[in-house]
Amino acid sequence: MALAVEHHDLLNQFRLSGRNHPYLAFTLNSICDRDCVFCKPRCMPDYGHKDRTLSVPQYALIARTAGRWGVRKAHCSGGEPTLRKDILGVIGSLAQGLGGGAQIGMTSHGNFRKGLSVKGFAEAGLTYLNLSLHSLDPGRSTEIMGGGDPQVTLDAVREALALGLKVKINCVLMRSYVQDAFTVASLARSLPVAVRLIELQNIGPAKEMFDAEFIPEAEVRALLSDWFTGAGEVSRAGLGVRSPGRYLQPEGWAGSIGFISNSSCATCSDANRIKITPSGVARPCILHNRDIQLPPHVEAGTLDAAFAHLFTAMLERNGNPAWGGFHYVDYDLRWDRMERPQGAPVFLPVIGSGDGGGCAVRQATHGADQ
Repeated sequence: MALAVEHHDLLNQFRLSGRNHPYLAFTLNSICDRDCVFCKPRCMPDYGHKDRTLSVPQYALIARTAGRWGVRKAHCSGGEPTLRKDILGVIGSLAQGLGGGAQIGMTSHGNFRKGLSVKGFAEAGLTYLNLSLHSLDPGRSTEIMGGGDPQVTLDAVREALALGLKVKINCVLMRSYVQDAFTVASLARSLPVAVRLIELQNIGPAKEMFDAEFIPEAEVRALLSDWFTGAGEVSRAGLGVRSPGRYLQPEGWAGSIGFISNSSCATCSDANRIKITPSGVARPCILHNRDIQLPPHVEAGTLDAAFAHLFTAMLERNGNPAWGGFHYVDYDLRWDRMERPQGAPVFLPVIGSGDGGGCAVRQATHGADQ
């Protein structure tokens, strides 16, 4: 079914604006079988209680509609998305809905439950995999994540690469574990992976540890200066998947290292996620409430109208690179536990470059691969 004329005109207006085309970022659940020190979802009083999740047919219809609007990517996260019994069906419905050539990704800790495998996900339609890995030492990994085996995650990395999937490794930077992060990052010497070193954010359970454990991108770059001397910047096309980070490939390395620095360098102007919670609340902007419930539009057959709202909201969003010096809070809004007043922003101050933030470094090395 083709778009109505007014929707086609809106889509053209969006394309002419020069903004990054949006993708669908699905939070499939809020439950997790790990207990990472900076996340601790099980500490939330309503843990898992509001996961009135969308069904596979609903995901399929949302994806088909998104495909008509030119969306070519969907990403699944949680919680831990592989705990859903219908996870393979969800992946398959998104791949079929968006059509051939679409990017279908998932974030996981890589210690899959019995019956799941990287091969199974690839056969369902997965094209890239983001794996959480914060230390290669089993004991220290357990200190951070509360369980799991980093070797199993590494096996998943290697299997994914062998099957032709793109792989990113997510590693949260903490001062007490910074050498562990560097060891994880060194995997990119021999493996064609993008390791993302992620700044700790002063939100949720991480608030209690932030002052002691936060280490900014600029300091980490200085510590790894030998790696980055003469390193080339990797374009987003080269990565194969879009990412808000900036990636460097040290000379002779098979992979790259990137930074996600939301505490010291906000990326709102470059954001293009349409966040969709487990129950189907679509959020085109984390900062301002332009949320819309998708299930009623699924039932009424009016999803095109819902996507018109989402595209309009993204067009009307302020394009200031750092939102006037503030950054969004993304912790509770991934899920369904937080009721938001209409239009009310929630602010978290960005750490300035004078405080060791990353923006000054970014501006000095900014490439032209937007």
